[in-house]
Amino acid sequence: MPAHFPQKLFLLALLILALAACSGQSPTATSPTATSPAAATAPVETGEVSFAGDVLPILEANCTRCHGSNRQSDGLAMNTYTALLEGSSAGAVIIPSDAAGSKLVEVIANGRMPKNATPLTAEEIQLISDWINAGALDN
Repeated sequence: MPAHFPQKLFLLALLILALAACSGQSPTATSPTATSPAAATAPVETGEVSFAGDVLPILEANCTRCHGSNRQSDGLAMNTYTALLEGSSAGAVIIPSDAAGSKLVEVIANGRMPKNATPLTAEEIQLISDWINAGALDN
């Protein structure tokens, strides 16, 4: 190795440290990857759960077979924000800001819905609950 190699290595390390300091992160800081469970289920970066981006895809994948545009069991359609907030023939299924009191959370958390299908995951139920607790916004 040339004699100036350790000096170049030192300068490279110093440059990396300087760049890390400018970014506000340590050189060993890592952020969640797209494959980590936290990244896969985390709400949008602001901490706000989005109906269109987070909740509706769960409903479309698990609920609209029986509660969609072609079929509305118990008068409940879940394929749009407006239809979901209108509720069923028995009344409201969402109480904005009250996930614990919302019928939707009750039936998905206890596994009664979706019928004859795989229950929602804990992460999916949490996203729906967080969205309702945040006011069940059309966002």
